[in-house]
Amino acid sequence: MKTILDHTKLHQKYFEEMTQIPHGSYHEEAISNYLVAFAKAQGLRYIQDDMFNVIIYKEASSGYEDHEPLVLQAHMDMVCEKNKDTDHNFVTDPIKLRVEYDMIYATGTTLGADNGIAVAMGMAVLASNNLEHPAIEVLITTDEEAGMSGAMAFD
Repeated sequence: MKTILDHTKLHQKYFEEMTQIPHGSYHEEAISNYLVAFAKAQGLRYIQDDMFNVIIYKEASSGYEDHEPLVLQAHMDMVCEKNKDTDHNFVTDPIKLRVEYDMIYATGTTLGADNGIAVAMGMAVLASNNLEHPAIEVLITTDEEAGMSGAMAFD
């Protein structure tokens, strides 16, 4: 049986894609739509609410239908900070990535790994076809960094 750790390359791919979509607090519509497109491409059921929160559902694998569902939760907005000498617009510009040895960094700005890596890991779990699992619900909320309005508005 493969483990979640076997999906390192896949979640790195999703994280890198997310860094190319601006997604600071109060500007999450594009990243939310990216998550919906991912769900559609995977053939998974999803809900996107008026606050752009997203839930993606994956049915249990064979033999796990009677187990309690597993909920993975993350938030899609990122902290938007830049160096004083950096010309970057967090509403329109992608993050400029660089790799040093085995580490990923942003150039002149925050990276968005809080909590983007959790979103990417949830996506990797949802995309996997070789994990044995109960039903999975990946809940991804908006505006965690600036006030929790996405989680508070979530029904």
